[in-house]
Amino acid sequence: MKHVLLLASAASLFSTIAAAAEADTQAAESIGEEIIVTAQKSEQKLSDVPITITAYTGRNLREIGVTQFDQLSAYVPGLNVQEQSPNNPGFVIRGITSDTGSSQGSPAVTVYLNGVDVSRSRGSYFDLYDLERVEVVKGPQSTLFGTAAAVGVVSVITAKPRAGTSGEVRLGYGNFNQRRIDGFVNLGNDTLALRVAGAIKLRDGVVENIAGRPGS
Repeated sequence: MKHVLLLASAASLFSTIAAAAEADTQAAESIGEEIIVTAQKSEQKLSDVPITITAYTGRNLREIGVTQFDQLSAYVPGLNVQEQSPNNPGFVIRGITSDTGSSQGSPAVTVYLNGVDVSRSRGSYFDLYDLERVEVVKGPQSTLFGTAAAVGVVSVITAKPRAGTSGEVRLGYGNFNQRRIDGFVNLGNDTLALRVAGAIKLRDGVVENIAGRPGS
């Protein structure tokens, strides 16, 4: 009887593992797509890049509801984003942070927007919308981006204009009367294309203003 129970338990365990693996595969297929990254300064499939990198396409980020860096950090191992204030965020990779607001020192973790270094604390925190992809490179391999990127790099690439006509508008509402709207309009053909994107985010304060609203 013990042998039968053991065999039954083993069969149950294997079936559970198989079901979980199948579910993971289906989940990956539901949000997954072939990701092309440029972490080594050339276009490569994510699976072919021999460095420590995590990448998400803009569609992936929309489907999991990521619109800010601190939300992104929940899906990137080794990355933590400390949203101390809108003008002084702290990007932490593998325990090393760049939360200084000094204009003299180089940040330990570099943030790039379309290949441009925006690591200074006053410009490194922005909303994530209408993106082509986000790449997070960890370790010394990230120095391909520059000498100040020895710890890691967060590279954000916005969506490019494409041939055809398309557009999208997304609305959101949250606690403390949060309102958000973002979207894009794309117009073009094989010769010339234009894409305009934008976002607006408003939210009431979390502490009551006892002095009243301005003008009241």
